Amino acid sequence: MKLVRILLPIDQGGTSAACAKAALTLAERFSAELEVLHPCLAAWQRLPYATELSPYYFQELINTGSEQVAFEKGEAKTWCDRALKSSGVAIEFCSIEGLIGPTVAMRARVSDFTVLPTIDTSQSSFWSAARDAALFDSGKPLLAVPEGASSAFGETVVIAWKDNGEATRAVSAAKPFLAAAKRVRLIAVTEGDEEDDQSLPAMADYLGRAVASRMRLARCRRGAARGGEFRQEGHAGHGRLWSSALERVGLRRRHTICAAACDAACPHDALITRQTAI
Repeated sequence: MKLVRILLPIDQGGTSAACAKAALTLAERFSAELEVLHPCLAAWQRLPYATELSPYYFQELINTGSEQVAFEKGEAKTWCDRALKSSGVAIEFCSIEGLIGPTVAMRARVSDFTVLPTIDTSQSSFWSAARDAALFDSGKPLLAVPEGASSAFGETVVIAWKDNGEATRAVSAAKPFLAAAKRVRLIAVTEGDEEDDQSLPAMADYLGRAVASRMRLARCRRGAARGGEFRQEGHAGHGRLWSSALERVGLRRRHTICAAACDAACPHDALITRQTAI
């Protein structure tokens, strides 16, 4: 199944240079359309909360908000034309008025994955809402790209494997990268007194049949991983393709996050890992 669309959300000032470069590179590599999405609050959504506003003052605020919306749309379109249009990639720019999270989730559901800056790169409320929506509400992967990442994505894919459904879904989300990878590193991480994961050879056999890449296996304990090979594979400079399974438990949310990444500065260009939090 070919990739159809890559989603690149932007604010009025665009997105990071690393995100733009990654999105263009992957759109070209997979012959996919790049949708540049500018979600912005509608004029009425910018109004201060008040129970008593005169009709004249209300309309004045609406008019001011409409002018701001038009300005932000123009700025976003200017950035898109300047930064992306000369790339030769099929680009579709759209600006949608509405809440940031629901708007990003809506378009991410009809895209193959979404490209956004990492948390340490952009921490504003806009990017936080966009990341949460793409990760938890879209059902599709999120590629989080740090500053300084190169465009050499996916030459080496590192999979931190555990025998469960979440890790399997992460591998499935990364299939386009696995298909194009030159090398695949498969690592089984066990905790405490757990026995070695016996499914590791079976997954290695499966991936060896599915992708034409050199395969290497490794096993490590959770404690040893912090200072050894696993730390190197999971370097913070990697851009990570996250996929999420979300389960509601009463009034709490249990987030099971699986990731597949693409990097730059390190010897290994992609990471698939797993993290859980209550």
